[in-house]
This record gives sequence, structure tokens and C-alpha cells, in this order.
Amino acid sequence: MSIYVASFTDAQSWEVIHDDAPGGGHGGTVDPTTVKHTVGIDGVTEDHNFLVIQCPVCDSVSTHPVGGGAQPQSVQQMFVNKVDSDGCPCGQVDATDATTLGESHVHLQCARMDGSGRWALG
Repeated sequence: MSIYVASFTDAQSWEVIHDDAPGGGHGGTVDPTTVKHTVGIDGVTEDHNFLVIQCPVCDSVSTHPVGGGAQPQSVQQMFVNKVDSDGCPCGQVDATDATTLGESHVHLQCARMDGSGRWALG
């Protein structure tokens, strides 16, 4: 599969699992500020549809789509938490906005990418 968040421990650390690591799966803790949006071909513009998370053990990386891929609930929550703490790089949501706005924004992104039935957060 990939590197994914197993537990959103608190605002300063998330527990991650790297389940397909060479030599066997492992896990660790990441600082949520290290989870970044992918950057476009211009090298500057962040894409709000994808997040990259790095394994704290082996430095491998996984890129996750806003729809969630193989771990929709975990990945969608990761996007919501990221928007709540940092705002969205598209400029539609600021970090200071209500958390419900951030979740609604991510829900809309998910629907645009994978269809309305893909939302897993309720």
C-alpha cells in the first residue's frame, strides 16, 4: 500500500505506518508540518489535490490524492487536518477559518476527483 496515518495523535504528531517497506513494514511518528502538498511543474504552485508524507524510518514517500486512494478515511482526515491547520494553497480556506469550512472544502475536492459517493468521513 503506502505510508499512511494510522492515528492523528495530536496537533504536533501523527502515528504513521509504512506497510509495504522493503524488508517488512514499520512505523513511527511524523510532525504534521512535514506533510506537504505536491508542487506543480513551475516548482512553486502547490496542488491542493495531493499530499506527500515521508516515512520517519526509511525516508520513503507516498503521495495521496484527496479522494483517499486505498485509505480513504485516513487520507481524507489528513487533508481536513492539514486545511484546518494551514489553510488551503488554493486560497479558498484560511487557517483561521472555521473547521467546518475546511472539511466542506476537502469534501468538495473529493467529490470533484472521485465522485460524490467517495466521501468517507460522514
